[in-house]
Amino acid sequence: MRHHIPRFLLLALILSLGVSPVYAAGHKIGVLLKGRTKFWSVVEQGALAAGEKLGAEVIVKTPLTESDIAVQILMLNALAASGVEAIVIAPSHKVTLAQPVAALAAKGIKIVVIDSPLAGNISNVFIGTNHRQAGEAAGQLVASLVTESDPVSIFRHLQDNVATGDREDGAMAKLHEIHPKLTVHSDIYAGNDKDIQVERAKLLLAKYPGTKAVLASSTPGTMVMLDLLSHREPLGAIKLVGFGFNLNTEVAAAMEAGTMHGWIAQLPREIGARGVEAAVDLLEGKSVPPVVNIDVYVVTKDNLHDPKTQALLKL
Repeated sequence: MRHHIPRFLLLALILSLGVSPVYAAGHKIGVLLKGRTKFWSVVEQGALAAGEKLGAEVIVKTPLTESDIAVQILMLNALAASGVEAIVIAPSHKVTLAQPVAALAAKGIKIVVIDSPLAGNISNVFIGTNHRQAGEAAGQLVASLVTESDPVSIFRHLQDNVATGDREDGAMAKLHEIHPKLTVHSDIYAGNDKDIQVERAKLLLAKYPGTKAVLASSTPGTMVMLDLLSHREPLGAIKLVGFGFNLNTEVAAAMEAGTMHGWIAQLPREIGARGVEAAVDLLEGKSVPPVVNIDVYVVTKDNLHDPKTQALLKL
């Protein structure tokens, strides 16, 4: 003989056990990131926190490095096979990942793209930093630190990286808008290998000894250049503006010492959280804007001790 528990008693039991009734019937969402650097770890934290808050089961998969494009495709298909209803993906390559993602979208899986866009009109929503605008903010800051006769160098990241490429283009455009005759050197790429990054940073400073300011478009390039300039006399002679996320103690100390002059901070935890939130909204039939821009935060010595800036150190 089967006994039926009244619905109101079942709900009371669930609440008494501290289990959200939303979680009991929650959505299953896959999150596929690019790599396992600290940045992506913080994105993951934001995604998991949002899933817990909204009562969704969030499954995160991450290749070892951002260059593992084939591995990311395998992980994408594994998530689909696990029965996820939506996938939040940071694609390692905008073209190569487009077709596999489109195939899953055709099967009814909701797609949220974060950090860098995919080719074609595939995703339901894109969430991330507007990297061109971030580059423009960096370019404007660098322009305020030099005159039109002061040569500037851009320490690029990778030739095929969409995000850093947009930053570099935005910075270049803003620099020439403010100082039309400014000389900007931009032919040296840091790359992904730490030893190569050090050599490339040294090459930039040797090749362009007259450089008065360096804009590094990636976090690794920024930190390598900061280390070199922190041991180069006179300190602060070459202005440094770089990109990163949140704020770390090394950058804060360098700003105090005058060896770093700007830090364009992404907010990765928010990117991860907003990605999962958008996926849940799509699954529940709610309206979601096709593009959601996550603002960057520009840190300088002038606002270093503001409460909002100091809060970034704790993230």
